[in-house]
Amino acid sequence: MKRAPDHVIHTMGWPLPKDAFGGSWIYPMADDLISLGLVVGLDYRQHSLDAHVLLQKLKEHPLVASLLEGGELLEWGAKTIPEGGYYSLPDRLYGNGLLIVGDAAGFVDVPSLKGVHYAVQSGIFAARTIFEALKNDDTSLSGLSGYDAAVRDSFVGKDLYKTRNMRLAFKSGLYGGGVKAAIMSATKGALLGGRIDVPADADEPREVTAPAEFTPDGERTVGKLDAVFRSGNATRDDIPSHLIVSEDVPPDVADLYAHMCPAGVYERDGNRLVVNAPNCIDCKATDVLGPRWTPREGGSGPAYKRM
Repeated sequence: MKRAPDHVIHTMGWPLPKDAFGGSWIYPMADDLISLGLVVGLDYRQHSLDAHVLLQKLKEHPLVASLLEGGELLEWGAKTIPEGGYYSLPDRLYGNGLLIVGDAAGFVDVPSLKGVHYAVQSGIFAARTIFEALKNDDTSLSGLSGYDAAVRDSFVGKDLYKTRNMRLAFKSGLYGGGVKAAIMSATKGALLGGRIDVPADADEPREVTAPAEFTPDGERTVGKLDAVFRSGNATRDDIPSHLIVSEDVPPDVADLYAHMCPAGVYERDGNRLVVNAPNCIDCKATDVLGPRWTPREGGSGPAYKRM
C-alpha cells in the first residue's frame, strides 16, 4: 500500500444524499496503513440507503482510490455510535454501585468525530470516584455522585455543551444544517443554542426508493459477506438468534433492515424477512430502528485486532 497521508481527512456530504447526515474519515495509522470509514445518521429518509455500499463507492473516488492503489483490506467492521450530543446524555451518570463512562454515556463530539479522549477522561474520573467510594465504604448513589459533577465541569461536559445542537441542526438537511452549524461554531453555541426539538430516529418517515446499483470487484470493493469474514467473525453457524424480530414485518420494512445492516444479517425472501444471526458483528444499528438486540453466548461475534 502507498504511504499513508500525514494528516487526518474528514468530509461531509458525498457520497451521502443531501438529506442524510454523516461524513467520512481517513486516518493515518502507519506509513503503509490507513483507516477509512463512513458515518451515516440513522434518521436518513431513503429506505434503500446502504452504508456499506456507500463506503465501497467512497473507495472509488479518485482521491481515495489513489491511496488504496496496490493495497489490501486487512480488517473491516461496523459500530453504531451515540451521536445525539449533549442533549442525549443521561440526566444522571451514576447510580447505586455503577458509573456510566465513554460511549455508554454518549460522550461523542459529532462535529469532529471524536470521543476516545472523552472516554479516557471519564474513565479517569470514574476510577478516582470509585477509589474514594471504596475508601469510605460507600458505593451508594450519594457516594458516587461526585463523578457526575466532575465530568460535567470538565472539558468533556464543556465541549459537548458548546456543540449541543450541532447534530440536531442537520435535521434541516445538509445546507440548512450547515448554515446553523457554522453560526453555532462561530459563537461557540451562544446563538441558536436553545434545544432544537426533533423526532427520534425511529420516528422519521422513510421513502421507498430503488437501491443503488453496486457490484463489488472483490479487491478494492467487497460485498457484505466478504466484509464479515474480514471482521474475524467467530460465531458458530448454529448459534441461537439473539435478535428479537416481529413475525409480521412488511416487505418494505424488511428491505429497510436488509440495506441498513452492513453484515447481511437481514434478507428479504419474497415478502418475508430472513434473519442470518451468525453474520452479526454487533453493530446494533437495527436496535435503534427495529429488531431488538440481546446479548449472545460468549466468544461469538467479531474478533477485531485493530479497531
